[in-house]
Amino acid sequence: MLGLAAAGVSGEQGVVVAVVLVAAVAHAGWNLLAKLMDDQVVAFWLINATCVVCGAGMWAIAGSPRAPAWPYLATSVGLHVAYNVTLLNSYRSGELSQVYPLARGLAPLLVTGGAALVAGEGLSALQLAGVAVVAGGLVSLVWLRGAPPTGGRRSMALAALTGVIIAAYSLCDGLGVRHAHDTAGYAGALFLFESSLLVVGLAGWRRRVLPGRPSWGWTLCVVGGALSVAAYGAVLWAQTRLELGVVSALRETSVVAAALLGAVFLHEGHARRRVAAAVVVCAGVVLLVVA
Repeated sequence: MLGLAAAGVSGEQGVVVAVVLVAAVAHAGWNLLAKLMDDQVVAFWLINATCVVCGAGMWAIAGSPRAPAWPYLATSVGLHVAYNVTLLNSYRSGELSQVYPLARGLAPLLVTGGAALVAGEGLSALQLAGVAVVAGGLVSLVWLRGAPPTGGRRSMALAALTGVIIAAYSLCDGLGVRHAHDTAGYAGALFLFESSLLVVGLAGWRRRVLPGRPSWGWTLCVVGGALSVAAYGAVLWAQTRLELGVVSALRETSVVAAALLGAVFLHEGHARRRVAAAVVVCAGVVLLVVA
């Protein structure tokens, strides 16, 4: 927090920054829980079923968002469904500590540029330096072992597409939640509609998406769903208080947590180099924030 103060960030802004950083760790956590499951389709079904319940409860308590927010909300629902599909498929063939940083690290670059066009948030020289540092860290993550094998290239392409979709829904939700005038109502409606579509779609794809008896893996996925709702709800709240590019950049510091979690719990190789590359990405994000 001292570093933020030195950079000209107020006490109130510091609280928002802290909330987003905690949300970033929570987001990396639910992605780990999804990756830990042997069957990612089952994992995503359980996570989204939990999101449906949470979203319905939030919407019932907070009420419906105002009319101007609905076009953004409807667009965001479609983008989130596409995001889940591409993320699910990238995890089926790629490693957490490589797929996740690429998908998440691309987002602040695109959101910062998009916010400059859509919301009038300009780029300073320091922010441009941050963009360059993030890009360098991402390249080192993608080519950590040299040219990826065929399956690895597919997962990297899906991760990159996921990053583009993340940037699109981040901008859409940032504008939508500001029109909604109620973060909880907007978030509840978003999770209810988005996750309902995914629950039905995944069940129809697999037909019998949950064979066998409940296991500890199911419990972990339910926890992951709750973490997903809490993490993105916090991000939506922060988007009403800080610039969209700054919130997106802060959120993507989760790449460091993902690199560590992938190394510790999934025993993914090149742990030190992955973490070092993720820290480089994080350093670029910091430049974007303090600029």
